[in-house]
Amino acid sequence: MTPEERLGQSFQALLPFLLSNVSLVVGLALLLLLFAARAASADRDFRRDLRGAFRFLSAFLIFRLGAWVVPATAPDSLKKIVQVAWMLTFTFGVIRAGVALTLQVIRLRSPVATPKILRDVIDFALYGLAAVPILQSQLNLDLGGLLATSAVLSVVIGLALQETLGNLFAGLSLQLERPYQVGDFIRIGEHTGRVVQIGWRGTRIITFRRESVTLPNSLVAKEVVRNFSFAYEPIGVDIYLRLSYDTPPNHVKAVVLDVMKEIPTILQDPAPQCRTWAFDDSSICYQIRYWVADFAHADNTMEALYTRLWYRLRRENIEIPYPQRVVHARTETLDKAEVSSDTVLDQLRAVDLFSMLSPDELDQLRRELVARRFGLGERIIEEGEEGRTFYLLASGEVSVRTGKNQAEVTRLKRGSYFGEMSLLTGEPRAATVVAVQDSVLLELDRPAFARMFVAHPGLARQLSALLAQRRTQLRAVAEASGGSEDPAPEAGRILGRLRQIFGLSQD
Repeated sequence: MTPEERLGQSFQALLPFLLSNVSLVVGLALLLLLFAARAASADRDFRRDLRGAFRFLSAFLIFRLGAWVVPATAPDSLKKIVQVAWMLTFTFGVIRAGVALTLQVIRLRSPVATPKILRDVIDFALYGLAAVPILQSQLNLDLGGLLATSAVLSVVIGLALQETLGNLFAGLSLQLERPYQVGDFIRIGEHTGRVVQIGWRGTRIITFRRESVTLPNSLVAKEVVRNFSFAYEPIGVDIYLRLSYDTPPNHVKAVVLDVMKEIPTILQDPAPQCRTWAFDDSSICYQIRYWVADFAHADNTMEALYTRLWYRLRRENIEIPYPQRVVHARTETLDKAEVSSDTVLDQLRAVDLFSMLSPDELDQLRRELVARRFGLGERIIEEGEEGRTFYLLASGEVSVRTGKNQAEVTRLKRGSYFGEMSLLTGEPRAATVVAVQDSVLLELDRPAFARMFVAHPGLARQLSALLAQRRTQLRAVAEASGGSEDPAPEAGRILGRLRQIFGLSQD
């Protein structure tokens, strides 16, 4: 017995059910269940599949009820067409509802979306298998003979739809191999984006510029496909940086790795890498590899890394050289063009710590300052770390934060200074300072203060009293004590620390 004969026998067994009123009751009940399921579900694909089944069953009820109102005197052909119509719509509605339910169960077991082309192929294949016995039994059609007599027409249609059919079969082959699926980030040729649909004709992606690009499946089947979401593992990104031969590679790698720890979208597991990659004509090439959890963050992460590296490399005096073939000496200083000399002198005069210094001494202090540029979001000092530097804010704005939650205490602007307590007493940093704008800070180290203490023996005692008064005021504000605490004991303790650190004699 051929498969067609077995299929015909199966339909003959179901024919009494279709012709009876039971099919009408079943169709109405199924229609109500689909309506309730569609209203309760939030799955967009499931709702779309149920909408198709709902339409088929609605058409079935119309044709079924229409068969009752057809006059008895109507032509038999009209009655037969109406009967075939409600049989087909009922069968198609049941098939569509069954496929929708099956695909929904698959989606619940797997987060992968079912491609539209796969749903369509399943639906149309089942529609065809169900329609053949209905048409043969009810309309006495010889479909095999009809197909045999239309061979020439089939060839003509096949040639006319050659490209469309090529896209169709290419789409089917892509579904079998599954190099990507809906939701993946892929790159095909010059196009990069997230897959939103795999259809009959092509694959649709949304690019980073929110463009919708449809690529023909036949073209995709011939191109190299790069999938950045394979198995939803972290994706690695490689960039290359060329820096001066004057800086030791190990120092460069330490700086780059430290910068990558500050960018939250760069994963620390797998650990970022910085490798010495090549010796070029005028620079050393470094390969930087880092991982992101989602390729959608790759461009923004790369931008943040390049921005942070520029500021950090400038502060570390690591040169990004121009292409060159002639080696020449360079006499530039780090702080050139950052802040003018007059501006620095004006700001030094306004600092109460340096109020007793003469103009010549202030100018000497100005020459010892080093300009450091920090970018938005960079940490300048870290709470709890050792502090050996004093900072004067030449431009920009910084945020002072403290505590486990790093709550903001205050903001400092141009002319403010910080870091003096740790530098002078050796105590750990009491707060974290973060740049909230691009900022230029003038840095002064501990030896500069040592020279001032030698030139001015009474300076240590004055600074101790000033620092003690400032600390007492801060404590009074924090404890709402009205500033009644005596700063003298604190001043003595600070003076003792100054003498110990800077080797000062008793005066």
